[in-house]
Amino acid sequence: MDVEVGASDGGASGGEVPLVVCVSADAAMVERVLRQLGGTGQVVSCPDLAELRAMLFPSPHDPSPTVPQEPAQPV
Repeated sequence: MDVEVGASDGGASGGEVPLVVCVSADAAMVERVLRQLGGTGQVVSCPDLAELRAMLFPSPHDPSPTVPQEPAQPV
């Protein structure tokens, strides 16, 4: 899952920051949304609705996401 986050200080009144969810596998579409927002708010990008559902409502049976480990550096 790719999460794109824009600037969080973009002029929203009262400290509120808009959250935009862009559901598209097309990278050009995600870039277009980011450009149109002009750094205002935060953008979450998911390639499809299944991935968005998995992010919003994780199943207790799904394994937790793993973070790629960096290879050990020789000493």
